[in-house]
Amino acid sequence: MRVPITDAAELAASQELARRLHQVDRLTERYSTVAQLRAKPTSELGDDDRRTHWLQLSHYVSACMSMATDSLLATKQLLMPDGKQLEHRITSQFPLLRSTLESAATALWLLQPADQRDRIVRLLQLRTTDIDYNLRFVKAAVRLIDNTTREGRSAAQRGIRDATKRRRKHREQLATIAEANDITPDEYTDGAPGYERIVEEATDSPDLTGAHASTVWRMISGLTHPSPLRVTDTSKHGATIDNDDGTLYVLSSMGLGTTTVALLAAMMTYRQATELLGARILRVKRRP
Repeated sequence: MRVPITDAAELAASQELARRLHQVDRLTERYSTVAQLRAKPTSELGDDDRRTHWLQLSHYVSACMSMATDSLLATKQLLMPDGKQLEHRITSQFPLLRSTLESAATALWLLQPADQRDRIVRLLQLRTTDIDYNLRFVKAAVRLIDNTTREGRSAAQRGIRDATKRRRKHREQLATIAEANDITPDEYTDGAPGYERIVEEATDSPDLTGAHASTVWRMISGLTHPSPLRVTDTSKHGATIDNDDGTLYVLSSMGLGTTTVALLAAMMTYRQATELLGARILRVKRRP
């Protein structure tokens, strides 16, 4: 049920959260402006794309940032549906904030290395993980097909065959890119690290340390999946009612500070990814 905010500290926290939410549109508009820039062949990003042709680095960054943008805007819409009044939820904002943080951090992680070869290795790792996951997904999905009929078995086999062929072609493209850039298979064929490590490595800056960002990621992961302990630990507890049967009723609500911390981490990561993308687009590649 909806309850008004009366606690002075929570009221101040709600004002801070609302202030941050009002910044979301400006943040996403900035990314939209940067995304419309075209990387010249002589730019760092343009040269990255030339060296990763058919699986261009910029395409992966764009996919990540598109997802981050959508999730960030959806967070604002959820928490401020009329664009003015804050309506805080219990946990439904955290899957969106986790998506924003993971997506923006992945884009930042990919763009971040100063050495071009390291950027390409990370792209190959991410692409390997993506295509391997796709094959596992198809193998799981075809189990839903009725295999008691010849048509069903044929459809299932065709689905796996097509996905396997796609994976093989994808891996051949990865190998071609790797060979052209003097990258050995053992540098990328195991795939990318998990999101906790990506978030920590990508956000390791004075404004947002990797340790802080990865801790936020852990916190909101526990609020994305069922975790009574995490919900209890991050909630504000109000009046306790002692019942005659020995049970206690406690009025609790999600602490506004938890959402604010998660939103700030997501927004800062998104901003850093946006600005680094712009820098890679505009900066001229230095020839050795």
